[in-house]
Amino acid sequence: MGSAAEGPDLDLPEWALAQAMHGHEDTDTLGRDERAHLLVQALEDERHDSDDDADQGGEG
Repeated sequence: MGSAAEGPDLDLPEWALAQAMHGHEDTDTLGRDERAHLLVQALEDERHDSDDDADQGGEG
């Protein structure tokens, strides 16, 4: 099984790529893609968590 950031249709947003490169070498593109994927996944998880939070107007 490969990296979570692998795939031919990998389309990471520019904000995630830029944030993933902060403080890292410009040539570390594999690491950048993995970090960017994790940032996007964390954002999606946070959105789903707030959708389920009754205090935030979610289903509860």
